[in-house]
Amino acid sequence: MAEAKKKQKNPLGLWIGGAMIVFGLFAVGSGISSLLDNKTRLLTPKGYISVEVADEPEERAKGLSDREYLDKNEGMLFVFDQTSTENCFWMKDTLIPLDMIWLDENKIVVTVEQNITPDTFPTSFCPEQPAAFGLEINAGRAQELDISPGSELRF
Repeated sequence: MAEAKKKQKNPLGLWIGGAMIVFGLFAVGSGISSLLDNKTRLLTPKGYISVEVADEPEERAKGLSDREYLDKNEGMLFVFDQTSTENCFWMKDTLIPLDMIWLDENKIVVTVEQNITPDTFPTSFCPEQPAAFGLEINAGRAQELDISPGSELRF
């Protein structure tokens, strides 16, 4: 009776398999972290922004109020209950200048207001066309990221 051949283990295969497991765990961990901190990545024509999602009335009402600092690649995405021209922003208790951007239900930019300063309160800023989403980012970033009416943002 012939003796069965022993299968040799491939050390390279073990390393590759181990690396894939580690990468998979990292990817899952990153996804869970993103879910827990309520942030999502928003792609623009010239880069990305990490945005906090404000999809509850209390979150939308507070917005970026009382923030002393906003990182260059951060912002807040507002998810409105209804698409409307009455989804307005104001600078109540906002301490930093902002660019305000509104998008329709297809995530196409309909209105951009740039360099809105805290001293504009109580003026309200509203979209020129019905908007389903709003985005607030640091003043000047809309121009840097080439965000203008007609731009498509992805999130």
